[in-house]
Amino acid sequence: MMHYKKGKNVEEELTKEQIPIECLPGQFLWMHVKGSSHIFNLVNYAKKALESGEQRAVVWSGTGGGIGKTISCAEIMKKDFELSQVTRVCYRKVEEYWDPQQEGLEQIVATRNIPSIHILMSLDEIDPKTPGYQHSKTRTTFWLESDPAAKGGPRKGGNFFTGPQLKKKPNRNYGDDKGGSSANGAGGGGRGDGGAGGKKGKNKNKGGKAMEGKEKSDKEQQKSEASGSGENKAKKTKNNENKQKTREGEKPKSGKSANDSQPMELGE
Repeated sequence: MMHYKKGKNVEEELTKEQIPIECLPGQFLWMHVKGSSHIFNLVNYAKKALESGEQRAVVWSGTGGGIGKTISCAEIMKKDFELSQVTRVCYRKVEEYWDPQQEGLEQIVATRNIPSIHILMSLDEIDPKTPGYQHSKTRTTFWLESDPAAKGGPRKGGNFFTGPQLKKKPNRNYGDDKGGSSANGAGGGGRGDGGAGGKKGKNKNKGGKAMEGKEKSDKEQQKSEASGSGENKAKKTKNNENKQKTREGEKPKSGKSANDSQPMELGE
């Protein structure tokens, strides 16, 4: 394809008669969703049409990159209205034209089938036997089968990071352990201070003796430092006393007293 340049795209036109939903009402609001559409604006426009009574049904249609936004718009609508829904997934035909850049080459036309979705949402009741039917206030069989809490049974443990099917790693805090993480380790599994299964409890059981020996050595070192500082102070005081004594007992080198140094008076 190095000698070709991509040209125009021609999409198959979609009309109301081509929407693959059998139970379409005679009048409905048709919303086309694209990849660059704003969900907030589309949903607000559809809500106003239903609240005012102008329309009783809405059809959301999206192709390619707009499929995700189409589903999001339909799910937001179900939070505010009780709607009957019918979903259809199909394909839309698109032709790509490739123009030649050299003489002697012919134009190439590539046909692609792009996935698309159509969602009918109606305030009026629709036959539940219609394929792809669901109601906004009911849950499908998928959720009923996968969630034991919906059947009345206990919910399986696990959180967002580690589900019940994954193995739990050691030295990790999981909220589904017995006693819970809020029990401060009293029931095990938490990081509490007094729990036998807590992290600190494990450290005490494993290295309790080592910790005790370390504490003893620290205390002995403190005692030795205190005693050493006391000895140094005593030595300093003794040295000062000895210096004072030596200063008081010093005598002149000539051996004469202070009186000898004065001049003698002449006799009569």
